[in-house]
Amino acid sequence: MNKSFSLIAALGLVLVGCTDGSENPINDVLDNTTKGAALRTLNSAFPAISFGSTEGSFTGTFEIQADPTADITSVEVYSEFIDNSDANGPGDTSGLLSTITTFEQTEFGLKGFDYTVQYAEILAASGATQAGVQPGDQFRLRFELVAADGRTFSVKQLTGTLTGGYFRSPFQFTTNVICSPIVPTAGTWRVISVDSYGDGWNGGTLSVTIDGNDPISLTNSLDNGGPYPDSTTEELTFEVPVGAMAIQIVYNAGSFDEEVSFQVVSANGATILDLGPEPQTAAGLIDYCLDIEL
Repeated sequence: MNKSFSLIAALGLVLVGCTDGSENPINDVLDNTTKGAALRTLNSAFPAISFGSTEGSFTGTFEIQADPTADITSVEVYSEFIDNSDANGPGDTSGLLSTITTFEQTEFGLKGFDYTVQYAEILAASGATQAGVQPGDQFRLRFELVAADGRTFSVKQLTGTLTGGYFRSPFQFTTNVICSPIVPTAGTWRVISVDSYGDGWNGGTLSVTIDGNDPISLTNSLDNGGPYPDSTTEELTFEVPVGAMAIQIVYNAGSFDEEVSFQVVSANGATILDLGPEPQTAAGLIDYCLDIEL
């Protein structure tokens, strides 16, 4: 038996709904069943969308696996905006994005199609606006198969058999809105470190990671015994090489973080961070969504 027909036969067993009970269950199951369809994903790509950008797209290649009783005549594509940010957003919205009615024949003799859509179209169809999109929000494309007899097949009928393995038929694809890292200026960066008591950072350190390499550790080590009327300031430096693409700075807690403050000044003279006393610990301190020049 041909591989494609074997899969269709298997699909008929996966998506079965009995229409009537009977004293002869085997006969009625065979004679009175409703069989369905799945949208097999051959490949797809839905990269994350950079906050504030209008660039990006979804691409995919699909094959319709359907029982002959489910003649698929069209595929409807819905765009959904998922508002995960604060109350200033528009809330979850959705709308019809496309209706696909033209198909090509796949190598198994089944209906198939390629689909590409730009982010601007996804945004418009969702009902959201660019101003309402924030980092952490999401966009989802949801596909729905429509049969000649009016039946539809979508994520609502999914089982584990269809979502993974050969079929790869989730019927929907989701991407995130993110803040992309800003390329740092190459050269010498300065850290103006301050300890208000005058005895150093007491174990507190800054970890600077460039392009995922081993972190550079920096600390205020000026221990003059304290306390002093004036804080003790020490200038620290680190080098950002030419071609570096991303930088991350984390403050690691010491014994008396309430005495700690610092500024980070990039090689172009811009103040990137001005934090403390008691700066946030164990978290990335650079907010790439801010309008800054690294």
